[in-house]
Amino acid sequence: MKSLFPLFLFGLLIVKNTQAQNSEQLLTDFYFDSSLPLLDSSGFNYTADYTLSSSSWAIDSFPESVVFQKQLSYENTLDPSTSYDIRIGKGGQLYSFRGVFGESVPPQWVNPNWVQPSYGGGHSYAPWVDEVWQLVSVDGSIHNPPDSSYFIHQAGVYLKTPSQTQPFYSPILAEYFDPDDQSYSVVNWGQQAHTEDLQNINHDAGLLYYTKYTNKGKGIIQVDNMIYNFGQDNMNFLNVPWGGVRNSSLDHFFISTPTHDYNLTTGLYGQTPVIQTASTGGWVAWSNEINGNSATLGMAHPTTTNTYGNKFRYGDAGNLSNANNLRDYHVFEMIRQPTGNQLGFGKSMSFRYFYVLGASVDSVKNTIVQYDLISHGLDTAYVANIYDVDSLRYSFAYSTQSLSASVTGSESGLLLRTSPFSDSYPLFKISSNESVDALSSNPYYFSEFAYDGTTTAIKLLGFLDSPTHITVIQDTICKGEDFSFSDGTVFNNLLEDTSYISSLSSSQLDWDSLVIQNLVVLPVHDEIDLQEACASYIWMDGVNYTESTNTPTVVLSNQFGCDSTVTLDLTIHDVDVQITQIDDITLQSNTSNAQYQWLDCDNTFEAINGETNQSFAATYNSNFAVIVTENNCSDTSLCIQISTVGIQNNIYSVINVYPNPTANLITIQSENIMNNKFKISDQKGRAVLMGRLKVNNTEVSLETLSKGIYTIQVEGNYKPVVIVKE
Repeated sequence: MKSLFPLFLFGLLIVKNTQAQNSEQLLTDFYFDSSLPLLDSSGFNYTADYTLSSSSWAIDSFPESVVFQKQLSYENTLDPSTSYDIRIGKGGQLYSFRGVFGESVPPQWVNPNWVQPSYGGGHSYAPWVDEVWQLVSVDGSIHNPPDSSYFIHQAGVYLKTPSQTQPFYSPILAEYFDPDDQSYSVVNWGQQAHTEDLQNINHDAGLLYYTKYTNKGKGIIQVDNMIYNFGQDNMNFLNVPWGGVRNSSLDHFFISTPTHDYNLTTGLYGQTPVIQTASTGGWVAWSNEINGNSATLGMAHPTTTNTYGNKFRYGDAGNLSNANNLRDYHVFEMIRQPTGNQLGFGKSMSFRYFYVLGASVDSVKNTIVQYDLISHGLDTAYVANIYDVDSLRYSFAYSTQSLSASVTGSESGLLLRTSPFSDSYPLFKISSNESVDALSSNPYYFSEFAYDGTTTAIKLLGFLDSPTHITVIQDTICKGEDFSFSDGTVFNNLLEDTSYISSLSSSQLDWDSLVIQNLVVLPVHDEIDLQEACASYIWMDGVNYTESTNTPTVVLSNQFGCDSTVTLDLTIHDVDVQITQIDDITLQSNTSNAQYQWLDCDNTFEAINGETNQSFAATYNSNFAVIVTENNCSDTSLCIQISTVGIQNNIYSVINVYPNPTANLITIQSENIMNNKFKISDQKGRAVLMGRLKVNNTEVSLETLSKGIYTIQVEGNYKPVVIVKE
């Protein structure tokens, strides 16, 4: 299989921020809004809960639940003929469409003679991936049957290899339901349908299929489609859509005239003429009565196009008089033919059409004309400019092999566009069956066969202007240390988490890379594996940091000579060196489960032999400190004075302090004390409050002090008292 594209680094993007918007809404958004209003907001229902549709198909190897993704329903009690129930499959395809006429989507029956013994799906080798309403794209230059077939289905793939025993639908990359708009939007990675050919040819798939189903009320369903090409093939034949109806439900087909009359039309698919849409009124309809006076399903399309023609083919998929023909299928194929490079790499096309339900062909026609649905349609070759689409910023968290991508809602993090822009590449979060995650523009990152089960999930994060692979690496340093990277940039005296974004113009390459640099304070120590990264850490533009104080994100840095971007999580461990004085002679480190060495500050900080416990009882008067070592990081506390060793407790006079603990006020009580000084000190021995005592009782406010532990010392031989402010 050919490479979908080379992996390079991505360029610096300048964009506006859209922090407040829903990320799934932005990722499924369309370039063009519809001016057709919601005509009836009542009677609509949306659900993600599966229930039986009551429809039957010729697919008996798999239950309907395997394809079901979402259900949209509309009930009009005044005109039941406009009510409907549609079901959207996991490929974004419309696989079930029920009205008062019953189920209209064909049964997907296949002739037993078409089935090869090697087909893993047996005679149900096309489970809701063929005779459904969907998009299909072809690069005719490399579509060479019978040796190889090139069809990128929106729905999914045929089960035509021995290992394919379960359906594989084109993966959902993003989806969003808008209750106000009464719409469901989905983005899928379209798949090459003929898997038997992929074993020995180089067809891959680089298309994103966008679909939006919107209830407009009064029997009108608006369908918006967009196709974006991020691969190297050039699409020159499109079905927007491919599909059809059951003859048993909607047996007769009608084509409109430019004056909105209509004609009954019959014939076998492949033998009927190709109809230019511009030669019609822009709509077709199916009804079960030959005169069109029964429940009807219509479709309205624009009559103008930016491609080579806008035309359709139609006809029964077999001779209905033949008892062996069980396809029950009237084909409808709307054709667009992009010319030149209209849908080559980095290009997109957008379309809009309408399903319309009514009591008869006349009622469907009247709805189409009344609401001018033809002019509300869309058929255009357009791709946005980079500055015309929204953006999101992401942070990434890494745990073992699992990656999480979160929208930051701030000005920091990796910036991605939410919609395709000209010559842009998608960035995916891809998961494998070995619980390994990757961030890459290449959807074939884990396997060249998307359907083989190696890739278990794929999610669209956004778009950037160069194909990218991001490698996530974590590391730990101690608080206060420096960190030097291979480009000479040094971060000095790192104290707290920081984020930094910069760009680098490589002398070896012709593009710029966007770099998000991140230092994270966490009590973790991991080794750096540079073998995976292809190079040492690189930080950009020679900036020196002396004290870092921002919030954590990630580091994305370029690797010279390596086709990827590196995400570095640098962890800074902060050792707590606070000391609490337990009593007159006992000190204790606030950090548990660490290593300790007590020091004599007055003796050139000499280590005190044998004093390696969390607490320390002084045997002589001096100033003492402790070295605390945790996670391979060490730091030294401030010195605390002990001056009461050898003084008998009974020479102290006693003072009483209450309440203790306290929220604010304390009272210092002692007999025969007048005008003595008092001092309140924090845990580091610093005086934070001083004053003089009154006779017997002195009320002191601690309002200016933070919550914590303090010591009260009264002038003279009075025993210090430890108090707690809550």
